[in-house]
Amino acid sequence: MKRNGSGAAEQEEAEVRPVTLKVLGHEYRVRSDEDARHLEKVAEYVDGLIREIRRGSAADPQTAAVMAALTIASDLLQVRDHPQAVSQERLRALIELVDSV
Repeated sequence: MKRNGSGAAEQEEAEVRPVTLKVLGHEYRVRSDEDARHLEKVAEYVDGLIREIRRGSAADPQTAAVMAALTIASDLLQVRDHPQAVSQERLRALIELVDSV
């Protein structure tokens, strides 16, 4: 989970550390230079989305995980490809969703 790109944060050599994340009761050990709390929030968000998908259907965990990944990728691509199309209301809703985990 090492970041790519060219930002000021990357000019300094960030320490890559192991972090244990939990999704659907399973622990995943990753190595990253990201802040551990940020990664935990990401895992909580993914866990919550998978659980929400499973509540709305009889999807098995793998199918729900793929559906969650597709949902997250779709949201990311919409924001990246059409930033002007993201309404303030949608942005607030996404921020609230992320803050709730």
